[in-house]
This record gives sequence, structure tokens and C-alpha cells, in this order.
Amino acid sequence: MRKTQILRYWTYFRRGHNVYLAFLISFANFVAIQYSLVIKTIEQLSFVFPDLITFGITFFLIYLPVATVIGWIDYKKASVPIDAAVGAKANPFFMDLARAISLLAEGKNEEAIKTLRRWTESP
Repeated sequence: MRKTQILRYWTYFRRGHNVYLAFLISFANFVAIQYSLVIKTIEQLSFVFPDLITFGITFFLIYLPVATVIGWIDYKKASVPIDAAVGAKANPFFMDLARAISLLAEGKNEEAIKTLRRWTESP
């Protein structure tokens, strides 16, 4: 096996583990712990959720839309736009690149080239 192929498989493994499997395992772990520590100890809740499956399904049906709305708010109105603005100030190349792409989409090719020219010319 070539080194690049091994590194590619390693990248695929890390992506599958970090983004998907670790997330699912931590989610299942959270639900099981909450059921054990909260639902089983409060009599009224253990009447509503007699087993872990019922609690897990109910939790998932409530948690999924709430987490989605919170993520949407974060991307549209909270920290993500601020992070992008701070990142653009920290690295002006990306700000110029985004501006050039926007200009290209508007058909202003010459202006886009001028925007990026300062990054290609020698000092």
C-alpha cells in the first residue's frame, strides 16, 4: 500500500469516527445517563417514561428540532457571523478572496482581478 493511500484511509477513519460515531455514542451515553439519574429517581417521570426506549424516542423528537433551531440561530444571527468577521480581519486574504468571488458572480471580472492582484505581485 502506498503512503498516500494509508493516509487517505486514516483521514476517512478520523472523519467517520469524529463526526459520526463519536457523536452517536456520546448522544446515546447522554440519554442513558439522564434516564438513569433523572427519570428513574423521580417517580412522576418514571410513570411517564417507563423504559429507556420511550425516553430516548421522546428525547430525540424534542431535542432534534430544538438543536436544529439553536444551530440555525447561531449560524444566522449569533457567533458564526462574528467569527467570520474576526477571521477576515485576522486574515485579509480570505476577505479579499470572498470579495473577488462575489464580484465574479456579479460579472465584474476586472474588479475581481484588481482585488486579488495585491496578493500576486511582488512587494
